[in-house]
Amino acid sequence: MKQVLVKGGKVHLETVPAPAMTAGMALVQVYYSLISSGTESGFVSKGGTTVYALKKASDPLNIEKVKRKLASVGPKGTIDVIKNKLFAFQVPGYSTSGVIVACGAEVPGFRVGDRVACAGVGYASHGEYNAVPHQLLTPLPDGVGFEGGAFVALGAIAMQGVRRAQPTFGETVVVLGLGLVGLLALQIVRAAGCRVIGCDPIESRRDLAAELGAEAVCEPNALDSIVHEWTGGYGADAVIVCAASKDSAIANQAIDLCRQKGRVSVIGSVGMHLEREGLFRKEIDFALSCSYGPGRYHPGYEEKGLDYPIGYVRWTEGRNMAEFLRMVAEQKVQVTPLISVVHSIDEAATAYEAVLNSGSDTIAALLRYGEGDDTAPHIPTPTLSLKSNVAPSGSIGLAVVGAGAFAQAVHLPNLRKIPGCHLEAVAARTGVSAKQAGDRFGARYCTTDDAAILADDAVDAVVICTRHHLHGEQVLAALEAGKHVFVEKPLALTLAACEAICAKVEETDLLLSVGYNRTFSVHAQAAKSALTKMAGPKQVIYRCNAGMLPPDHWVLDPDEGGGRILGEAVHFYDFCCWLLDSDPVQVAAEALGEAARPNDLTTLLRFSDGSLATIIYCTMGAPEAGKERIEIHGGGGSIVIDDFRGLQFYNVPGKSIRAGKEDKGQRACLEHFIRAVQGEGTLRVTAAEGLRATRIALEALASAQGSTNS
Repeated sequence: MKQVLVKGGKVHLETVPAPAMTAGMALVQVYYSLISSGTESGFVSKGGTTVYALKKASDPLNIEKVKRKLASVGPKGTIDVIKNKLFAFQVPGYSTSGVIVACGAEVPGFRVGDRVACAGVGYASHGEYNAVPHQLLTPLPDGVGFEGGAFVALGAIAMQGVRRAQPTFGETVVVLGLGLVGLLALQIVRAAGCRVIGCDPIESRRDLAAELGAEAVCEPNALDSIVHEWTGGYGADAVIVCAASKDSAIANQAIDLCRQKGRVSVIGSVGMHLEREGLFRKEIDFALSCSYGPGRYHPGYEEKGLDYPIGYVRWTEGRNMAEFLRMVAEQKVQVTPLISVVHSIDEAATAYEAVLNSGSDTIAALLRYGEGDDTAPHIPTPTLSLKSNVAPSGSIGLAVVGAGAFAQAVHLPNLRKIPGCHLEAVAARTGVSAKQAGDRFGARYCTTDDAAILADDAVDAVVICTRHHLHGEQVLAALEAGKHVFVEKPLALTLAACEAICAKVEETDLLLSVGYNRTFSVHAQAAKSALTKMAGPKQVIYRCNAGMLPPDHWVLDPDEGGGRILGEAVHFYDFCCWLLDSDPVQVAAEALGEAARPNDLTTLLRFSDGSLATIIYCTMGAPEAGKERIEIHGGGGSIVIDDFRGLQFYNVPGKSIRAGKEDKGQRACLEHFIRAVQGEGTLRVTAAEGLRATRIALEALASAQGSTNS
């Protein structure tokens, strides 16, 4: 299928596999999509890659990210990350309309053939097909065509901004900025029975606002006098800011325009250095509007389908979307006058140029797909051939399932360097990720359908790099299909799933390895060799300064990521067991705080020979302190591994390694698996190690929870 993508600030039209559809989602054949000049200008740069890079480099948030990355992976690693970001495809678009061609399980209220409008970045993209969660779908009412339906996301944004202003019948409301969202907000306010004053520096937009119902329009210099005249000197009841500017003058002007106890609602991106005197003296209610409304950016609502009860949240993002389309159907809001240009998807670059040209009076640009209502719905192919390469004789055919940041930064580059194997396929949830990774690393084909890989006789082994909750099911499916498996940690999130995998491995006699790579590091290997010279029990201290994650990060979701202990600390449990060549006989843990799923956990493992391992997993430290430090003490000697960059021996025979290039053993771990598949050596990390690490993590969490409850 065709999809509009942006790379290095430039618009590209690419052919990619159709997106995968999971439970709670519908596959929509897109008829129209709307280009948003505000949001999408962040993707596109008229100056190409150089200007785009400079724009990103000037963002304070990006500067802070670079500082953290430098502290954790060093200059070369940071440069690699920046290059990957700059030259990765970005997926623009978030407002479309079309027809449902397939429904997954748990999609209430929708069926194949329904005319729908769709919203959401990453879901309602500029592509011929989109897989969309049902909470981001809404039916197209009778009387609303696909062109009108494509305005749904921008309409919901305008509606939520109006709601935040709390207009009541008869009030005077100022709309600052008469771009697409401003002209939609103006009409919604007018339909609520308010008098509207519109302001914009562009004359054609002011003229259009007057046609759409504004009682008065003016340029910014005349706004103060117009508001004074129309309100008898009292000031506006509310001001809705739809402009975009880094300057704070617009926000402060909105405050000045209000009457005593007036209201300001900010939809646009403007500077927010507010002058206290105006806010204080008039006792202004100053509100920000969050996109489509309650539910936006909440995975529980958007992706898991958990709606808010109407008695508690009257207007969710979904209800705002539906209400906007109802207003369009009843002609209380007109969208046809806002359509400046309509281009086919093949002319996407031209459409973007019209919208993003600073001197243009373009309000809205639509992309058209197929023939609209006359297009016969059909389900597209999820697989795309990339090149016809002949596999080297005796080479292991590999497929990578999951093409996220880790797979593209670590496993895929390593596979390209390991002799004796070749990349047959890459699978990912989105066609964009699959195509980009497949092209970059030389796969024969890419797909969004895991079954295509499992049915491919040319694939001998599967490398699974998906999110944690998918591991158990995907590993079992691969084993059932007769494929050897390398799966990233953890093996699975439950003991039952791990045990089922272990049983299947024994039944099939296939090889399965888990990505516990740190034991393959040269530092770890040297340290373990030296342990034979340290008499008696050992004291191991493994400190991981992991850093914070955003509260909505998928790893923190107990269903999807399992939390940070199951998601990452399993690495360190496995390492200590390998180092001491034993399973622990006792697991105890204490959590920092009282959370049921702690992120900061200190775990004590006791071994049968009297050795102890203390694993400190901390999220609150400074990145400059380094991430991982391992101390091994015993028999009068000590060994220290510093961030897998340096190794020091104290009163223990061994050659120290000065701090240098980080080596966490990722390539060696993967190469060891490939050699085992080729029959060269015995697999060292097996399903049994995966089960052991998950069991320790679950016991540690249970111990911490028990001590907290006591």
